[in-house]
Formats: sequence, C-alpha cells, structure tokens
Amino acid sequence: MTDKTNALPVKRQAFDWSNGYAVWLPERIAPVRRVGYTLRDLARRGLMDEETVNTFFAETGLADFAWRMLWANEGCKLEAESVEDMVRRATGVLVFLHGWDGSGEIWEDLPALAVKADPCLIALVPDINGFGGTPFQEAIPPLDRCDPRAAMQAVERWIDLLGLRSAPKAKRRRPFVFVGHSMGGAALFFMDDSKWERAELGRIAVAPALLLNDRSRRRFYRTLGSGIMLSRSSDWIDRLAENVLAPRIINALAGHGSERVHAEHRRIYRSTPEGVVAQTFAAMGRLEAHFEQTEWPFFHVFLGHRDRLVGLQQSLDLLEEINFQPDQIRVALGDHYFFSIGRKAKRHAQNRAMLLEDILALMHELQAEQGKGNHRRK
Repeated sequence: MTDKTNALPVKRQAFDWSNGYAVWLPERIAPVRRVGYTLRDLARRGLMDEETVNTFFAETGLADFAWRMLWANEGCKLEAESVEDMVRRATGVLVFLHGWDGSGEIWEDLPALAVKADPCLIALVPDINGFGGTPFQEAIPPLDRCDPRAAMQAVERWIDLLGLRSAPKAKRRRPFVFVGHSMGGAALFFMDDSKWERAELGRIAVAPALLLNDRSRRRFYRTLGSGIMLSRSSDWIDRLAENVLAPRIINALAGHGSERVHAEHRRIYRSTPEGVVAQTFAAMGRLEAHFEQTEWPFFHVFLGHRDRLVGLQQSLDLLEEINFQPDQIRVALGDHYFFSIGRKAKRHAQNRAMLLEDILALMHELQAEQGKGNHRRK
C-alpha cells in the first residue's frame, strides 16, 4: 500500500490541460480537428489546480467554462501527440468570442478556415457569459456580471489559466488576435491593455453591440430584458415569450445568417435560464463607459450596413468620438450576421472571405512586429 502522507505533490507541466479534452472531432474543413474542454472537468481530473479554478468561479460567478480548440492536423498525427505538440509550437492564438444568446458554434467554419490557411495557428472558441457550456451559478445573476466588461474579465482570466502567453522575459512573444461578435465584440473594448505587450494583442470587433451613444437601442435592450424577465411571472406570458417574442428576437439577431446560426440561437434560448437571457440583454443596454485612449493599436471594427441591432451611423459616430481612425473601420454589405452564409444573402461569402483575410493579416502584422523586436509595453 502506498503511504500517501509522504507523497510528493503532482507536478503539472505547462500544457497538461491540453490532453484533458472531453471531445475529439474532425471539422467539416479538412484536415482541421477540434477538441473540447471544460475547466471543472480539468480540475476534477487533476489537470488544473482545483483551488485556482474555484477562485476563478468565485470571481466570475460562473459554474463552469467550456471551449473548443481547433488546429490543422497536418501529417495525421496521433491524437495524444498532435494536441499538446500543436499547443506548444503554435506561433499565434486566435480567440473567437460569440454574442448574446449564442455559443462558440455561431462562428461555423470561420475558425477552421483560419487555422487551415495558417497551420501554425491554433483557435480557441469558448462559450461565454452564461451561455452554452459556460453557465452562471445563479439563475438570475447580477447585472454587473452579465455585461461585456465582465465577460472580458472572465475571458482574460481564463487565458491566464491556460498559460498560453509567452513568458514575461521572452524576446519574442506569441501574438493573440481576439475576434468578437456583437456582445463579444463590445467586450473587446474592455480588455486590460496594460497587461499586454503592444504587438502581442490584436482585436477585431464584428458588429460590436457597444451602444453607449445609441439611446433608442439602449432603451430597446433594457425593455426587452425586462419583458423576458416578466415572462417568468405567469404561464401565459411565458408561452407568449416562447412562441412570439423569442422567434422575433432570434430572427432580428440572426437575420440573413445560415440556418445553422438560427438553429443554434434557438437551442441556446431554450436551454438558458430566462434570468440569464434577460439580465445579459439588459446589461448591454445599461452599460456605461468612458474611454480615454487616444489610439487603439491593432484594433479593427467590422460593421454591417443593414444591422438592425447595431446601428451603422451611431457606431461610426462613437468610433470617431473615441479616436478610431478611418483605416481601422470596415463596412460590409449585410446585417448582424454579415459573415454567415445563408440562402438569402449570397454576398455574405465575400464578407466572410474579407473577414478571414483581415484576421490573418492582423496576426501576420503582429508576428512581423515581434520579429522586429517591437513589443515594448504601451
């Protein structure tokens, strides 16, 4: 029998967690593979420090945190070899953040196309802010845990837990490009820039729901959040919300996106507590912020010209006010899901190609800056 009282503590290697995937699947885009994780499962299996993970949950109010990792499995390596090896040797990390009432699945093939185009990259695609595999502990979480700022703080803590960033004294750091849609796009404005080297961080906000100067949409978001919460008070109001309100919200949200996007939003709406759905929507309408930056390096914004949830003119006015430059802004012909290819909007294929090109170009720009040794702290 082993004497456990004198047993040495388990020494974890930097990327032990990478071998703790719960799911291994091929993607529709060959030779891309995906694996799936949750923080609670990794802690339970001893692949992450349980105390540290529990502190993360206490600070964020989340009950778990789930994500997918994608990479191009060139050479068809064995599973155990290819996952950890790819995590170690990746020259850059892409992180895709979904929006309200969504999950990582709303990105469809975009992460896979990115890592196929550059096999030296890995893509992380989490569920965030109470949706999908990342639920809140409470059925009605506080507003300040539901807004884009809180979502970004949780994501940055999660990135720290994974240990993917280069050591502070590294001469050349591994760049990250965060791509956020809607609520996830708004979250990117709240990253703690002081924790990142200048050429370590790139951001692309896609139809960001940053409604700071849009009074009518702020009022709509708050009212809709209250309406969803009210539906909990009686069965007939709940049925009205489920059969009338929810389809209309999802139709406005997903617009001309693919049926896969519509189906995923319907699935998430049905499986998420109404209190979370309501509080997260209301929190976007109540968000207050004042930005003092005079510049936003390596930060691009994509807007849809017919987006009903994020007004084009209001967004342009706000970006000008907070010191974005014209060459940082792109306008695509489409609605809130201008990058999702549905039957009603074939030009979305061109939009997705444009967004993919921008993601890769921004990553390569960061890598080039790293090659010059130009990664001084801001």
